[in-house]
Amino acid sequence: MKRLQRLAMASVLVLLMTGGAYAQGQDFEPVREPQPRVGLSAMVINAFFVPLRFPVTVAGAALAGATGWLTAGNRHAADDIFGLVDGTQVITTDIIEKRQRFTWSAYD
Repeated sequence: MKRLQRLAMASVLVLLMTGGAYAQGQDFEPVREPQPRVGLSAMVINAFFVPLRFPVTVAGAALAGATGWLTAGNRHAADDIFGLVDGTQVITTDIIEKRQRFTWSAYD
């Protein structure tokens, strides 16, 4: 009888722990109203922003790579240089709705 009680208690404990872990892993997203204007705005802004941002990021990556190579593999120096262009790459609806910040570099 004592073994059965221990088994039942262990089973309840395992079920409670797995239920808590499952609930913690769920991403609950708040319900929001559909806003097609914001999506269209992000699309139009990205049509102009991405062609400007892409070459800047590529040039920053090349400069960071050259810095790392010329400093005998100093990763910190290369990361510091790449930080100048390591910001927002694409404008999202969260940025337009001001739920996320727009950054040009890691130092903003």
